[in-house]
Amino acid sequence: MLRLNKTEWLLLVLFLTLLVFPLQYISRSLDMSTLTSWRWVFTDKGPTNVFLLLLPALILAVPLSSSYLPEKYPAISLFLLSVLSCLPFINSPEYLLDSARYFLQAKYIAVYGISEFFHEWGGEISAWTDLPLVPLIYGFLFKLFGETKLVITFFNVLLFGFIPIITYLIGQLLWDRTTGFLAGVLIMASPYLPTQVPLMLVDIHVMFFLLLAVFAFLLALERGGFLITIGSAIAIILALFSKYSTWPMLVVLGIIALIKLDTQPRIVIKRSFAVAVLTGLLLGIIFIWKGPLILEQINFLRTYQLSGLKNWQEGYVAVFFFQAHPYILLGALLGCCRAVINRDKKILIIVWFAALVFFLELKRLRYLLPLLPFLSLTAAYGLQAITHAQVRRYIVYCSVLSSLVVGIIIYRPFLAVTSMSNLKNAGSFLNTLQADAVEVYCLPQAYSLGNTSVAVPILDIYTDKEIYQNQTWNSEKGSRRAQSASLRFTWELTQPAYYRDKKYAGLQLPVVVISSEPISNMPEQLIKKYPSSKAIKKFTNSSRVFRFQTYVTVFETI
Repeated sequence: MLRLNKTEWLLLVLFLTLLVFPLQYISRSLDMSTLTSWRWVFTDKGPTNVFLLLLPALILAVPLSSSYLPEKYPAISLFLLSVLSCLPFINSPEYLLDSARYFLQAKYIAVYGISEFFHEWGGEISAWTDLPLVPLIYGFLFKLFGETKLVITFFNVLLFGFIPIITYLIGQLLWDRTTGFLAGVLIMASPYLPTQVPLMLVDIHVMFFLLLAVFAFLLALERGGFLITIGSAIAIILALFSKYSTWPMLVVLGIIALIKLDTQPRIVIKRSFAVAVLTGLLLGIIFIWKGPLILEQINFLRTYQLSGLKNWQEGYVAVFFFQAHPYILLGALLGCCRAVINRDKKILIIVWFAALVFFLELKRLRYLLPLLPFLSLTAAYGLQAITHAQVRRYIVYCSVLSSLVVGIIIYRPFLAVTSMSNLKNAGSFLNTLQADAVEVYCLPQAYSLGNTSVAVPILDIYTDKEIYQNQTWNSEKGSRRAQSASLRFTWELTQPAYYRDKKYAGLQLPVVVISSEPISNMPEQLIKKYPSSKAIKKFTNSSRVFRFQTYVTVFETI
């Protein structure tokens, strides 16, 4: 390592961090991200505001890094830091169409009950390539607290608060407290990650359950015991049934067992076998319930999703240089070098994830998100090569604070004005109307292969009005055109019966038209039913970079 004193190290890190952002901005054309690409997010805003806030943020990191207090109380510090990092994004709209699937599945529990949910999963409930765990949790929340977005947001933020804590605990078991703490903080060194927390998706939950499964398995090998073994098996099942992408990831548990064989081989084999048997029993029960459906989904993933990955790529540069702070990747590379020098076999845990990423050609950010904590663990391990504790902490806090500045100043306003925000704003407006129900009509997309009707459940997230839609969702022509597209699922969703309730068929209701372009007049298909109407509210936000657009016009009918 360079023989620098502490002050020289701090100045060097400050200079390099200030240099990273201009490099990112100048090379933003390389960012192939499909949501928060730097090619788009800086279209209306230049780099000036970020740079002006970056310098005081990095200066603030100096006294922060000099304090041992956060590390003295790691659980509380990590929880507060993670929750505070995503608070600026809690009012963000649902800007990914996948939210519609999870909302429909969760609402089924709220409307028909849990037993019907288990019975109709994969039948009347369109399962697509989803697994039931997270929608089941959302449905429980709807059942207990009411069908509101606030409930989901609060739960997701709370869950996200535990992710750095579990990362810290894993780092402590593998190496030491300091490595675990730095890894927990490094998770927040991504401007993209906090934007995903409030959304009604499954990615944050997948990260949580994957981490929980790894930690519980490590604990089972370290301590054993009946309750811990059962807990480990349950944690593995929860991870398995949060998303199919966790299945190959959980092979890491076998690698962990092999690494631990060096210490107490007979005990490790015994405890690993106990966890495997209990997991197998629980898995068998689930396969008895829905085995054929699961196998059908796996085959579909193999023939459609896996081949589609080659067309839905964002690239490693987008993931590791723009959407996560470059210090994470540099630290991880340093960690791998340090592990090779020290002959630390525990690095094979991270090597497995890296091999998986390259073997499956996972270049899509949402699929790589659950691996961020493990990358952070490796980076934190690499930073231990720096002798000055304050310098290590300063590097970590610089990466986190600079990512938060970009996320809050650039990502947040960009996402707030996407066309999907029109659904959120329209839902709030509909709540002010006197009517108990509204009729929704969807016009075809002009530039996207997606089905506009997928926006109806997302509108439903934000309004307490009953929705009536006398329009079928499925179309053979649309489905055929989107066979190889990522939005194919929008044509294969099953329209719930509660959106076609006949008691609203003959009523004069306010009409909500969702379209891909702004409109002023009632669609011709509805003029016979509503010969006299006027537009009372239009929602026309658009970032102009996405093909799928959702403009909303509300009509008053007479």
